[in-house]
Amino acid sequence: MKSFARFLVLAALVLAVLHAEPTSARTIEPAPHQNTFDCALVTVVPVEECQALTAFYASTSGPGWTNHTNWLETTAVDTWFGVTVSGGHVTKLMLTENLLSGPLPDALGALSHLQTVDLNTNRVSGQIPAFLGSMTSLQQLDLFSNQLSGTIPAELGNLTQLRSLTLGANQLSGSIPPELGNLTSLTRLWLYNNQLTGTIPPGLGNLANVEYFIIGDNLLSGSIPPELGNLTKALAIYIDGCQLTGSIPATFGGLTSLMYLDLNHNQLSGSIPSQLGSLSNLRYLELYNNQLSGSIPNSLGNLSQLSKMYLDFNQLSGSIPFQLGNLMNLSWLRLNSNQLTGTIPSQLGQGQLYQIHLGNNHLTGSIPATLGNLSDTLTFLDLRDNDLSGSIPPQLGNLVKLYQMELSGNQLSGYVPATFTNLVKLCEPDSQTFPCSAGYELNLGYNRLTVPATEPPASFLAVKDPDWFATQWQREYINNATGRSFLSYSGTTLLTIPAGAAGVDFFLEITPLQAPGHPAGEHAFTGLYFDLSAFDTLSNPIIQFALPLNMRISYTESDLVGVREESLGLYYWNTTSSNWEDAATSCPNGTTTRNLAENWISLPVCHLSEFALMGSTQIQSFLPLLLR
Repeated sequence: MKSFARFLVLAALVLAVLHAEPTSARTIEPAPHQNTFDCALVTVVPVEECQALTAFYASTSGPGWTNHTNWLETTAVDTWFGVTVSGGHVTKLMLTENLLSGPLPDALGALSHLQTVDLNTNRVSGQIPAFLGSMTSLQQLDLFSNQLSGTIPAELGNLTQLRSLTLGANQLSGSIPPELGNLTSLTRLWLYNNQLTGTIPPGLGNLANVEYFIIGDNLLSGSIPPELGNLTKALAIYIDGCQLTGSIPATFGGLTSLMYLDLNHNQLSGSIPSQLGSLSNLRYLELYNNQLSGSIPNSLGNLSQLSKMYLDFNQLSGSIPFQLGNLMNLSWLRLNSNQLTGTIPSQLGQGQLYQIHLGNNHLTGSIPATLGNLSDTLTFLDLRDNDLSGSIPPQLGNLVKLYQMELSGNQLSGYVPATFTNLVKLCEPDSQTFPCSAGYELNLGYNRLTVPATEPPASFLAVKDPDWFATQWQREYINNATGRSFLSYSGTTLLTIPAGAAGVDFFLEITPLQAPGHPAGEHAFTGLYFDLSAFDTLSNPIIQFALPLNMRISYTESDLVGVREESLGLYYWNTTSSNWEDAATSCPNGTTTRNLAENWISLPVCHLSEFALMGSTQIQSFLPLLLR
């Protein structure tokens, strides 16, 4: 899928470097169509060039242009809007954002002295004419953001004086002509956002003067040619949103002028070349959504100008290099959704980070208190779904600019720090105010935090993360001689343990799960999953009980989407058979009692494991169209 937001960013980038003349902001009423204009009366340019302009005007719906001042109204062609005449010939045709509509006529080929054609952001359609390749004076051919289709003519490779070729945001198909590698004067190549297929021609590495190499968001396949490492003047290389495979060329380490490298949303594999650490001018490094593996090179800590590092959604492993803490200009760090291990480097707290995304990895250890040093900059902190442990540092309460803090899905323990009351900018659930409307919030769920919270910050949490306590790990001491009953923090599970159930005093632990650990098979999940485990006072596990534990599970109507209520049951994962089985059958003659009116089920349990509330799939029936 093409990213419209990215298209806008790249369009702005290209527009910033194009030296086009500004168009008039005023709207001109369309003039009546003139069929009687006589080019023989024109003296400032040859008759055939005037005729080419009139044909162009007719073909692109000239009367409907936003601005067509003087076109076919005066014989002074050099006063026609968007036309530049020099030395008695038309040299520039610049009609950007002017509502041109229709194909480029063959007659345009008569403008043999044209140096600049800038028709970007119009509705020009049809194919790119091959005759443009014979207009060897062309230095600028900018047709991006139109409705052009067909292939890119190989003849464009003849335009050896061409400095700008921007054909992006059209509907072009076919392959990139290898002949474009002949355009050694080219400084801008923009083919972004089309339907181009095939491989990247290695000959494009001959574009020794190119500064903007932007060919992404196409259907390109194959590997990245190592010859592109010869583009030593390149400031920006965008080959994102394609279907590229293979590795990132180590030759890219020689692109020392490079400021932007974007290879995201491909199928690139292998490791990140350590040579990229030589790109001393690099601002953006975007390699996310690939299949990259191996460790993050320590050499990336040399990228002193780097502002954004996006390496998320890959298969990277190993630890986070502490050298990344040396990047004083780094604002966005996205390493989430990889396979990273080890601890979070404390050095990350010595920079100017604006966003930190480390979620969905295998990170261990504690949260560094040094992250609290980022009080002037940090607005997003995402550490979710790791194996972080220990208490939450009270220094995180210094991060008064935070909108989002995601700490869920870890093993954090202890009390929520009272300093959290300083985090008044944290988004509240369901807020419609920007930026909170994007779903940002505080999330402390699925940890081992102490419940209930003390004051402060109990009242603060009740506003910012109202259900934070419902999914915390829970541990209860059970006296074997007396037994006891207790309710889970979520209020959904009531456990009654009879006296003598285990034969010894023990601890019973409930661990809510974000998702079931095994597929449902023929059943359908509700939203309630948890793990039950028990340990004696010497920490020896207890799996089987002599007397049944009675379990009552409450649910809501919203839990039943797609599930037949009358079929609800609690199931446990049998590790021997590797299958979900009715939890009631873990006890001799055990059965499930259902109270559909009050939305609960009750059953005996004699074996501890992972549990899930499941039922049969609700079959949706639809009336024939005529009966609706």
